[in-house]
Amino acid sequence: MSHLALLVLQISPARAGTQALYEDAAREFSVPEELLVALAYEASRFDADAASAWGGYGLYDLREDDESFGPGLERVSTLLEVSPDELRARPDLQIRGAAALMAWHGRNLYGELPPVQDLEAWAPVVRAFSGRQEGHLQEMFVSVVYEIVQDGVYTDSVKQLPVTVDADAAVFVAPPMASGDYYGNYQFVAASSSNYSDYSRDASDISYVVIHTVQGSYSGCISWFQNSSANVSAHYVVKSSDGQVTQMVWEEDVGWHAGNWSYNLASVGIEHEGYVDQPDTYYTSAMYEGSAELTADIVERNGISLDRSHIIAHSEVPSATHTDPGSGWDWDRYMDLINGIDEPNPSAELLGVVAVEDIYTGERLSGVTVTLDQTGETDKTDADGWYVFDGLSAGTWSVTVKVDGYETGTCSKDITTDSGQWWCSMALVPGEPDPQDSDPDPQDDTGPDFEPGDGIHVPPPGARVGLGDSGGCSASPLPEGQAGLVGIGLLALLGLRRRS
Repeated sequence: MSHLALLVLQISPARAGTQALYEDAAREFSVPEELLVALAYEASRFDADAASAWGGYGLYDLREDDESFGPGLERVSTLLEVSPDELRARPDLQIRGAAALMAWHGRNLYGELPPVQDLEAWAPVVRAFSGRQEGHLQEMFVSVVYEIVQDGVYTDSVKQLPVTVDADAAVFVAPPMASGDYYGNYQFVAASSSNYSDYSRDASDISYVVIHTVQGSYSGCISWFQNSSANVSAHYVVKSSDGQVTQMVWEEDVGWHAGNWSYNLASVGIEHEGYVDQPDTYYTSAMYEGSAELTADIVERNGISLDRSHIIAHSEVPSATHTDPGSGWDWDRYMDLINGIDEPNPSAELLGVVAVEDIYTGERLSGVTVTLDQTGETDKTDADGWYVFDGLSAGTWSVTVKVDGYETGTCSKDITTDSGQWWCSMALVPGEPDPQDSDPDPQDDTGPDFEPGDGIHVPPPGARVGLGDSGGCSASPLPEGQAGLVGIGLLALLGLRRRS
């Protein structure tokens, strides 16, 4: 296995709350903090009360009744010697439990744990943590988690800089060949034959596109549709961060997604990663754009009327028992995109840390003023040295910071899209600011250039809507009622440059 030396994120001692819980648990069980964070971000976007459509719970989507599909609640409870009820009620135990489960898998695989800084060596542990049985599903899960590590995370509760990993060493199986009805598919991953009806529909049979929200993660949704016990499926699943599309049921076949058999017979179903009560977290520009392009193609190929009477929400299906995609779904924007009207809606973020000499290991500077040069807008770094400017459009943006005792720090970034997160950290060198220093040699974290939606600013976690009250794939294909949903999409990881 090839190996790239890794830069391990070190957080200022001033940080507190949720961030410290991940650090403490990683240290206690000798597992990588970066992976512990990425696993929670993938499963729940750090929501300790999340309840997925397939019966998972909490920060890590722990499953109570089917450990063959995901990490098991009972096993984690046993490792920590606490009750499942305690585990559900306490986020700190969920984090410690995930770390304990990683360590348990690591010792089973290796006998002793790999070094925490060798993230590639932990890929088999992440694969085992997934609980998936099929090799391609395991690799999809690993790909998603390592992509998060490479992209970095910035939320109100957890902040982690991008970290370079060797993608080829972490993931061993190539993604499936793209195929299916839609030219823009990333992949076709067939749902279990137990979860849809084998028909021979043509365009004259299809009159609707039904828009859903997963109530869970992209990877979890794809896996669930492949689980023969799910009794549910949709034709497509769309990823939040980049709008990636996985097809799982041929359009000629009948997916079990609408909760109304007549509408199942006459529709194509599209699932979108996320939760109804977290629209700002999951409904990214990239998701809207990727989904709209898919829907426009479905409408054109099948002769569906391009209006809101035929492109409908799951909640608008007669006798629907779900609320997805919820009031947070921007229908005006979505329909404009389907019609080819792309209204500017800049939401790019420029963000990073201000530290002494090294952005990873140097002392973080809090309370210092960072200026957005193009507008004069300012932001003060928080207790962990982070700043952020949001609502930016594509273009070249730069920031400057002047601190007594240090040379002027600057960073510039070419933002190429109107969305996503763009990293621009500054390492200050001891000295004195030069008031005339208008074009110094910029020093930044050379982070990845994010495509639309690759990074999203996650608001503070809120209480999840109960599964029976909200969106998700627990709609029934037949009057008797059958529930479920899920997924997982294999992502080719980007090899990122080492941070300066």
